[in-house]
Amino acid sequence: MNIVEKDQKISLAYKLKDTNGRVIEEVPPSHPFVYVHGYENIIPGLEEALGGKNLGDQFTISVDYEKGYGAYRQDLVIEVSKEELQDIGEIWIGMELEMFQDEDDSLEFSVPEDPKDIYNRDESEDGPHVYIVREIKDKTVTLDGNHPFAGMDLLFDVSIINIEPPSITELETGFPDEPDEDGFEEDFNDQGGFGRHWR
Repeated sequence: MNIVEKDQKISLAYKLKDTNGRVIEEVPPSHPFVYVHGYENIIPGLEEALGGKNLGDQFTISVDYEKGYGAYRQDLVIEVSKEELQDIGEIWIGMELEMFQDEDDSLEFSVPEDPKDIYNRDESEDGPHVYIVREIKDKTVTLDGNHPFAGMDLLFDVSIINIEPPSITELETGFPDEPDEDGFEEDFNDQGGFGRHWR
């Protein structure tokens, strides 16, 4: 099968650019991004544009923010006291934190063990949300729960590297299997990728 369609495992190389042409993310052919097509696990505009493409195709896709990472939401920018983060230890600009909300609506923060798993979590699921440290003040810290590309129109220069049938577990979960011993898929996924889910 050499066509991108539902229930096929797709490997992509890409350069992601903003509307000014600045490259903001890049994945080389040697370490492609791998996903299972048709499971809504990458941003909608990209998955729609990939459908029907062929193995070896190279093309540019324009994705507006509404079909990308959504609008930038000011309500996801919060300010917390440093006391609430005292168990974290040292914090810095750009640091990623998990935020849990208890039954009594109190907030708890921790350093994620594996950010990849959080980014791939469906937004409807219960559990932690990812926040990025944006500003550190004398007594408070500003945290941003938006995806780094929220509110941005994007350009993808894409190459389709491989198309193959997924495994049974990949069809069940909609995600590629765990990496093999040489860590091929793990190397890419640690970069974050353009998965759909963030918070």
